[in-house]
Amino acid sequence: MTQSTSPVLFSPFLLATDGSPSARLAQKLLIVIAQTVQAERNGSGRSLITVLTVQPRRSSRSKVHIRKEPAPSPLAETAQPSTTAIHDAPEVAAAANPADHAGDLAATVQADFPANMPISSQVRQGRPAIEILNCARLIRAGLIAVGSRGTSGMRGRLIGSVSAVIARYAPCSVLVARGAAVPSDVEPSLHHILLVVSDAPATQDAIATAQQLVPAGVQRITILYAQPPLNADYLFGPFATPTPSWQLSQSLQDAQREQSEQILQQSKAALTALNVDVYTVRQTGEPGPLICQVAQQQQVDLIVLGGNVMRRWLNLSPGDALLPLQSLRRPKPSDPESVKPLPVLRNTRLSAAEDFTIHHAPCPVLLCRSTPAVSK
Repeated sequence: MTQSTSPVLFSPFLLATDGSPSARLAQKLLIVIAQTVQAERNGSGRSLITVLTVQPRRSSRSKVHIRKEPAPSPLAETAQPSTTAIHDAPEVAAAANPADHAGDLAATVQADFPANMPISSQVRQGRPAIEILNCARLIRAGLIAVGSRGTSGMRGRLIGSVSAVIARYAPCSVLVARGAAVPSDVEPSLHHILLVVSDAPATQDAIATAQQLVPAGVQRITILYAQPPLNADYLFGPFATPTPSWQLSQSLQDAQREQSEQILQQSKAALTALNVDVYTVRQTGEPGPLICQVAQQQQVDLIVLGGNVMRRWLNLSPGDALLPLQSLRRPKPSDPESVKPLPVLRNTRLSAAEDFTIHHAPCPVLLCRSTPAVSK
């Protein structure tokens, strides 16, 4: 098991905030991570955080609906003159200055950061997920921190959530703040980390990230190997082995157990020299629910897992690195006989374990992705 040579978390960092409690938790965690990475650089450079707030653009349908709203009758206007005036005033003010609230929020959030940490702020208007991804690609962010409003279940499956879309398409690591909100006078802790490992290459990114976070006050690391249940019918097919023998099933289980124990011991050896308590856990079950269950039982402060590198989020050439995402969609050809180019936003999906963990974890989740070094 080879170790990652370059750090997975690096500056600049991007904080996408809307002022919600989960966004404030993401801000507190990002400050801890940024201070740790800044200390690791030993004064050779300063960590930079970009605070981004996005003002959703008013849809054309809402404007038409407001314009076509019938005027009240004289009788109703006489009965309730003050209520109508109070209701319409904020609407007119919001339409006149749509970015005022976002600008005030960015200034307020920026004032909460330490004075010795350089901060820049941006205010954009549009779809939040697209604007966050465009900003991350523009500044070449090494980590995106977002809050999660808890959109899950059927509503989250149908319309998705901003945090899930960012975790799906982001070209770097993503921190999704979940769980109970931390009071303003209490700093979040990273004393206990749940490190999820597997036989995937992305496990190296998760181990390297855990090594980077140790100076942030990590005292205990629980390494979890979530072994999927053995399904002999899926492996061999119902016609080849409709009733697999006991010896075959036992042999496959022994091979899985040996492989998981080897990965756990290699991961533990990579963290033993960091002066932290390291424990290993191997359980069999569906990885997503199992990760959330262990995190709840162990009362961990952060879940660290590697992103699936087999499904790349963007397949861009170097010249397209700074193009907005809207321009990367497949254009409608004017000539019916013209060749339709393949879209670049294809095969961009989270694994089942990543998707379930991001939506249902009882604590913040750090999805690790190593990015190639880019010359600035």
